[in-house]
Amino acid sequence: MQVSVENTSGLERRLTVQVPGEEIQVKISAKLRELSKTVRVKGFRPGRVPMSVVRQRYGKQVRLDILNETMQQGLQQAIRDEDLRPASRPRLDAEPEDKEGGDFQFSALIEVYPEIGKLDAGTMTIERPQAEISDEDVEEMLKTLRSQRKTWATVERTAEAGDRVLIDYSAQTKEDRVPAEGEQRFAIVMGESGFEELEKAIASIPAGERKTIKLTFPENFREASLAGKKAKTDLHVASVSEGVLPEVDEEFIKSFGVEDGTLESFKEEIRNNLKRELKQATSTLLKLRLVEELKRISPDLEVPPSLVRQEAVSMVVQMARGQEIPPEQMQALIEPFMEHAEGRVRAGLLLGELAQQNNIRTNAAKVREAIEMVASTYEEPAEVVRLYYGNKNLLEQVESSVLEEQVVDWVLENATVKAQEMKFQDVITAATAKS
Repeated sequence: MQVSVENTSGLERRLTVQVPGEEIQVKISAKLRELSKTVRVKGFRPGRVPMSVVRQRYGKQVRLDILNETMQQGLQQAIRDEDLRPASRPRLDAEPEDKEGGDFQFSALIEVYPEIGKLDAGTMTIERPQAEISDEDVEEMLKTLRSQRKTWATVERTAEAGDRVLIDYSAQTKEDRVPAEGEQRFAIVMGESGFEELEKAIASIPAGERKTIKLTFPENFREASLAGKKAKTDLHVASVSEGVLPEVDEEFIKSFGVEDGTLESFKEEIRNNLKRELKQATSTLLKLRLVEELKRISPDLEVPPSLVRQEAVSMVVQMARGQEIPPEQMQALIEPFMEHAEGRVRAGLLLGELAQQNNIRTNAAKVREAIEMVASTYEEPAEVVRLYYGNKNLLEQVESSVLEEQVVDWVLENATVKAQEMKFQDVITAATAKS
C-alpha cells in the first residue's frame, strides 16, 4: 500500500491511498471461498456450490464489501503511518478508482489538530480574585429571595416604578393593524421592560382608562410584525398592581428547607450557598484568565472548522433543549454561535495541550467530589450520584471540567500569581460576562 499526504489548506490534509490490485483480488477470492462453505443454492448441497456459481451470484457484493473494508483499513493505517491526529472523520474526496484487475486508489480529506508549541507556565501572569462574603452580600441575597416570592396587590392609581401593569393594545402601522381584530394583552413591570417610551405613556394612564399615542416599537419586541416599526397605538391599562414582599418569618424561612425556622440559621445557609457560588465563579474566572494568557502565547493558533461547527451545534441544541429544530432552520441558528464556539474550541485545545505537556491526568477522587457537590443540592443525592456514573456523557462532562480545574491549579503553582481584591458581586459578574 502506498500513501501520500497533501496539505490542502490550513489544517486540512488529503490522503491518497493506492492498494495493489493483486492484494484486492486475494481478499475477494478468500471471501468467496469462505462463502462457498455456507451459502445455500438450489440444486447444490451445502458446501458443494461451485466457485463459478458463488462468484456469479455474490462476486459484485463481495468486491464492494472488500473495497469498503480496504478503504477503512487503508485510512487507519495511513493515519498511523503519517502520525496524524485526526480532528474529524475522513470524507472521500472523489469516487475511488476501481479498475477490474488494476490497482485500487482513493483519496480522502481529513482535518487534523494543530501543532501547539511548548506552553511555559513560567512566562504567565495570572490575577487571582480575592473576595469574602460580607454581611451586605447576605442581606442582598435575602432581599432577592423575598423579591422572588413577591405577590401582587391591585391598586387604584397610575403605575409607578416596580409596579406590574396589565395592558391591552392594538397598533396601526403603515402596512396593517396588529392584531387584525380586537386587542392583545401582556404584562410589564415598570422599569424592567426596556420599552421606556411605552412605560412613560403608561405612567400617565390611570387604571381602567385608555389612550391613543404614537409609539416606536423596539427591534426585539415580542410581536415580530411590530418590531422596529412606528405605529399609532391604542393603549388600555387593564390593571396596576404593586409588589408585596413576604415577611421573613418562620414559615418563609422553613420554605427554603431551614428546619429550625430561625433567621440566624437562614442567614448561615445563605452565606454557605454564596460561598459555593463564589468558589465556582472564582474557578471560572481563573480559567478564563488562564485561557487569555494561553491565547497571548499562541495568538495564531488555528482551530479545526469541523470542531467549531460541532460545538456551535451543541450550543444550539442546549439552548433549544426539548424542542424539535427543523433541519432547514438549524443553519440559521448555528451561525450566531460560531464565534463563541470558536473561542470555546480554542480554549479547550490549549487547556488540553497544557495538560498533556505536563502529564496532568483526571483525578478520580476530585471527579467524585464534584459529582457529590452537584448531588447535594437534590433531595436524593445518592440517586443523582448513580445517574452520573451510569451516564457516559454526564460523567465525561464532569471529568473534563475537573481536568480543567486541575490544569488551573497546576498553573497557579507554576506561574506568577497576583492577588486581586474584589467584591463578591464583582467576581460573579466578571465570571458570568466572560464565560
